[in-house]
Amino acid sequence: DQDRLGIVGLNGCGKSTLLRIISGEIEPEAGSIRRGRDVRIAMLDQDPRFEGVTVQQAAVAGHEDAEWEAMAVADRLGLGALMDAPVEQLSGGQLKRVALGRALVAESDLLILDEPTNHLDIDAIAWLEDRLAAHRGGLVLVTHDRHFLDRITTRVLELDRGAGYVHEGGYGAYLEGRALREEHAAKAEQTRKNLARTELAWLRR
Repeated sequence: DQDRLGIVGLNGCGKSTLLRIISGEIEPEAGSIRRGRDVRIAMLDQDPRFEGVTVQQAAVAGHEDAEWEAMAVADRLGLGALMDAPVEQLSGGQLKRVALGRALVAESDLLILDEPTNHLDIDAIAWLEDRLAAHRGGLVLVTHDRHFLDRITTRVLELDRGAGYVHEGGYGAYLEGRALREEHAAKAEQTRKNLARTELAWLRR
């Protein structure tokens, strides 16, 4: 379906690892992942790597039947002047844009994007929003761009200290849900402290 899930959490909480597990790149240490039969997954990794090809060859590889689209997408991502450049000459940000273009052009039932707006200018981000809005499959993404998250996602998965919390809606729903959870936790902690004081007073008597 067209469910659009954003994943948020502190650095190091496992967001990128979760994406790689969903994509099948790595296996989970526990539990299981269920994927639909013949589901097509396209993924933008956090640290993509290419070797021995030009930007054009990297952009088009595997998409020869849609070469014009791959070239157009690469151009919209600011790579138009670099088509003949060897990938070894690219910066990390430029490599990320090459990989983003490949993921966008791939025919997929599930599109997984790890920090897709990194290294993009405002115009490219606006174009990416429109592109993702037209995507007919499911979408799972990690981003620190809260405005992008709010405009693109239909629900947010928050990772916090080994637990996951799903918030229906975009970034605003996530903030509201997190604040409510923290309020409940604060009340529970106050109740625990009050009980401890009562027990201490009883012991002293």
